[in-house]
Amino acid sequence: MTSASPLEAECPASSHDIITEDHICALELSSGAWVETRGRVYGPVGAPAVIVLGGISAHRFLLGDHAEREGWWRGVAGPGHALDPLETRLLAFDFLAEEVAPFPTVDDQAEALLALADAAGIDRFRVVGSSYGGMIALALAAKAGARVTRLDVLCAADRPHPMSTALRAIQRDIVRFGLSRGDGAGGVDLARRIAMTTYRTADEFAARFRNPEPGSRDGDGVEAYLAARGGDYAARTHPERFLALSHSMDAVAVDVSAISAPTHLLAVDEDRLVPASDIADLAGRIPGAQLTRISSLYGHDAFLKETGKVNAFLKTP
Repeated sequence: MTSASPLEAECPASSHDIITEDHICALELSSGAWVETRGRVYGPVGAPAVIVLGGISAHRFLLGDHAEREGWWRGVAGPGHALDPLETRLLAFDFLAEEVAPFPTVDDQAEALLALADAAGIDRFRVVGSSYGGMIALALAAKAGARVTRLDVLCAADRPHPMSTALRAIQRDIVRFGLSRGDGAGGVDLARRIAMTTYRTADEFAARFRNPEPGSRDGDGVEAYLAARGGDYAARTHPERFLALSHSMDAVAVDVSAISAPTHLLAVDEDRLVPASDIADLAGRIPGAQLTRISSLYGHDAFLKETGKVNAFLKTP
């Protein structure tokens, strides 16, 4: 059972007249949990629809049309890019997190997305998902294959790599340690600092930073960078939300045999979190799947940073 409350407004973040709609759906998941999910749709009614999903920091304000939220896929989603809200209808949403105990599964996220698509009057759609969003995209294509016209998955596989799970397990322990001492934000800060070292490559860090001189303080080097990124993330992410989404990633096990939509996969050779070999293996288990491999100094973050390559990938027939 679902219910929706739509609200239409003009997107203030662009000089173009981009039509937007906000949708709030209350629904009962298959697990029996009642949740409220929020999504935002950009683009003209009747245009081809695309569900757009990103990493765990992604949200419904895809184009950054919010005073406190930056667009999370700049250079890829926006007028003139592969995900163009003037030519397509883009649906982004806020991941379920603390609303589902002990954590939401990717199937839960897929059910929430289907409710939002129904509320927006979207029957058939392309799905573009990266990182955690790519895992959800796979689950959505397996669950609602008849509605998916095309599946594009970047830097994601149908199950986590054990080393990635190990790294996230340490991060979760740090957050729980912080919570036990009344400093959950401090725990999230440190966990995010560790995460930042896994999103990029050692070569990228070497190109950006130099070790401080002996006896000096690291005022603008790698330590300051990690502190800034950790503090910023902790300021806008509740510890419980971090734990829920981290657990969700490590519980993913999608039955890809149910996927029938044309599938395009992007793997990055230097990705430490989702090895290219895991994505190549996934491609071999989805009939007709096309695999694109790229090299990038940015490792896992290539889906965010390599906008030229990502645009080209998403425009591939």
